[in-house]
Amino acid sequence: MESIRCGSCRRLLAKAAAYQAIEIKCPRCGTINRLMRAESPAPERPGAPSPEPTWPPTTTMPQFGRSHR
Repeated sequence: MESIRCGSCRRLLAKAAAYQAIEIKCPRCGTINRLMRAESPAPERPGAPSPEPTWPPTTTMPQFGRSHR
């Protein structure tokens, strides 16, 4: 369970196990606290291959300026 505290005065506002988005007004200082929980990535399958590295990029950049003939 996660403690949710006011961003201004740090007062404990709630304890929540799961939430997507929450808005709580602090009773102590009156600050509106808006929290958005980031989506967690899907768990990887056991034995799944690792993704190939994407650096350096495989696409070529267009050449600007004078063309060489």
